Amino acid sequence: MQSDVVHEHANIPHNEAIMICTAMGYPDDDFQANDVRSTHVDNSESVTYVGFE
Repeated sequence: MQSDVVHEHANIPHNEAIMICTAMGYPDDDFQANDVRSTHVDNSESVTYVGFE
């Protein structure tokens, strides 16, 4: 994530941290930030489902 770009366009002060950023809309394949791929652990390691069988 390019937090400086998000801070600027979302008018977020630079002394505030961005914890989560969700992309919306259609990707611009020529925009460099769209080449970033994040990794995460499997849901079974971090999520607890309660009330679903």
